Amino acid sequence: MKLENIWQQFTQRQFDYLGNIIYRSKAKSICDIGCFAGSVGRAVWKAIKVSDKELYLLDNYAFLPEAFRQPFLKAVKKTVGDSDRIHTILESSHVYNWTQHDFVIFSQADIDHFRPDYEKLIQSNVKWVALDLSSTNCLQRFSIILDGIKDKKITPQYYVDGMIICGEPTPCTLATESGEFLGHKIRYVKKKKGAYNKAVEDIVKNL
Repeated sequence: MKLENIWQQFTQRQFDYLGNIIYRSKAKSICDIGCFAGSVGRAVWKAIKVSDKELYLLDNYAFLPEAFRQPFLKAVKKTVGDSDRIHTILESSHVYNWTQHDFVIFSQADIDHFRPDYEKLIQSNVKWVALDLSSTNCLQRFSIILDGIKDKKITPQYYVDGMIICGEPTPCTLATESGEFLGHKIRYVKKKKGAYNKAVEDIVKNL
């Protein structure tokens, strides 16, 4: 079983922007909440390994028999890196105090895991959070995030193909455009050209 091929939380472009933003932020500790097979951890570590930032991988793997949970988390860490700045936490996000970290990535499996963590987030001093708005198969989560932005409980800074990064202003050196989202000024990444646009370009080029 190759963990790297099991699951990708975000697209490569989203990972590139996430890594760039985290690396250039003032965050000293980053926590991936619901790290699962490690896709977020691998992308983040690739971006921050030359820095002094610390990465925390958090999951309780409740879907696994108890005897397999710790070995699985160790296997996930191995795919991320062997640095002592990568920490593993086999615990529920509803128990572990992840609000002590500067930058968190929400990778919860479902609304039951997401909702209590989100309520904790908006009451915390966490400086940045990465959220997935592209997963509209969970309309409750989608609605909660949009309501939070509209009600100014969280402040969006960047939008990348459905991934939204909220918190304090922080730099990004990759290409972005300025715009507005639910009353907030935001930087966003232009949508990739779709099949129709590419077809039009091909027709024009070959006239």
